[in-house]
Amino acid sequence: MKIRINPQYSALEPFIRRLAEPGFFASKGEPLYEGRNTLRLFETQGHRLVVKRYGHLSLLNRLVYGFLRRSKAERAYRHAARLRRMGIDSPEEVAFIEIRRHGLLAESYFVALRSDCLPLRPVVELDTPMADRRNILDALAAFLMQLHEAGVLHRDLNIDNMLYRRKDDGQYAFQLIDTNRMSFSRRLSTRRRLDNLRRLSCPAPVYLYLLDRYARLIHSDSDSVQFKGVIMRLGFEMRQRTKRRLKQRIRQHRSRLGG
Repeated sequence: MKIRINPQYSALEPFIRRLAEPGFFASKGEPLYEGRNTLRLFETQGHRLVVKRYGHLSLLNRLVYGFLRRSKAERAYRHAARLRRMGIDSPEEVAFIEIRRHGLLAESYFVALRSDCLPLRPVVELDTPMADRRNILDALAAFLMQLHEAGVLHRDLNIDNMLYRRKDDGQYAFQLIDTNRMSFSRRLSTRRRLDNLRRLSCPAPVYLYLLDRYARLIHSDSDSVQFKGVIMRLGFEMRQRTKRRLKQRIRQHRSRLGG
């Protein structure tokens, strides 16, 4: 077993070690999300912690993460710390745990402080008048530019992986979550920036508005940025639909073989 604990939270080591005990994670805490990965909320020693257990791995991924690459939990921990050193907010990392069996990665957990920020999803839904959310979207465009100016590429840059809050001065601040899939560069071309922005999972009018504000911030032609952004997004969505259909057919084929 491999454990890394943020020195500021060393007193939480007994709790963190219990996460590796069979059945502890599944039977304790408050469920937050259940899917490929599982999130649960725990309260201990005055701290509210979100614990993410990464989903079961294929044999190939167990080999890869066992010997060749850092686990998702370790990358989430390291990237959160790096982002905050760069002045980009992310819920503070507390610990990560890796459990190996026969040298292969079996389970991994990432522990972070619970954020008080709000989800962005309601802001981008079309039933909210644009006038009521314009200030938030303007601030979001500036945050996205800040990421790219710093050379940060969030490989899963969708609306659900960004949180926001209104500060005392009336301005808006943002946090990045789900930080295991990230890369860092010294400089990002406009094409790489737009390729990253195509992942924004929001309605088309909101996407176009964000592209317009982003273009203005980087002193680029808005029409050109919107056109390229739309083409990239259409290509991305087509590939995603193709992948989903392929996975569905594979599942159906396996089901028939099993029947």
